[in-house]
Order: sequence, then structure tokens, then C-alpha cells
Amino acid sequence: MGTTHPIWYAWTLLGLSAAGTCAGNLLLKQANLASSNPTLLAIVTSPWFIGAIACYIFDLALFTQSLQHLPISTVVPVVSGMRIAATAILAYIFFGEHLTLNHLFASSVIIAGIIIMSRA
Repeated sequence: MGTTHPIWYAWTLLGLSAAGTCAGNLLLKQANLASSNPTLLAIVTSPWFIGAIACYIFDLALFTQSLQHLPISTVVPVVSGMRIAATAILAYIFFGEHLTLNHLFASSVIIAGIIIMSRA
């Protein structure tokens, strides 16, 4: 018989899942930047790329676990929004990518949507 967890447990898993995807995305970017000759073979054999794959596996495992406790109609939009907003902000912090007022506004709308979806 399975263990019953409080609802915050499922939301924590979902947040960690989103963090795994964001980390994977950032590591893929770094894999491309770190290679002086960014051929496909050089990228997929770099430690950055291997780390990204590990993050994506971590993401999928936690996402699967969150689906045991939350409806997919809520989980997918919420985690997608979290991934989009967090990746944009972290790309600005770590890679100096542009983060305009439009990005910040859109991220705010996404976060508001996440809050609304999580309460539905």
C-alpha cells in the first residue's frame, strides 16, 4: 500500500521538477558556450551536456511522482509556466541574456497564472 503525503509534498516535487528542467536548460547553453568547436559530438560528450541529461532525468522522475498526487490538467500548465519564467530570469543572471520589461511583465503574468491554477 502507498504512503499518503500532504499536498505540499506534491507541490514541492513539482517545484523541484521545474528546477531540474531549468538547470538542464542552463547546462545545455553552457555546453555550447564551453566548446571551442561546438560540433554535435563535442557538445554531447561534454560534462555540461551529461549534467543536463542528469537534470532532465531528475525532472522526469519528480514530475512523474507529482502526477500521483495532482491532476495533470493542473500540473502541466503550472510546471510549464514555472519553467519558462525561471529559465528567462536565470538566463539573465548566468548568461547576461536580455531581460526586458516585456519579459518581466510576461513572467509576472505567468506567475499569477500559476497561483490561479494551483488554487483551481
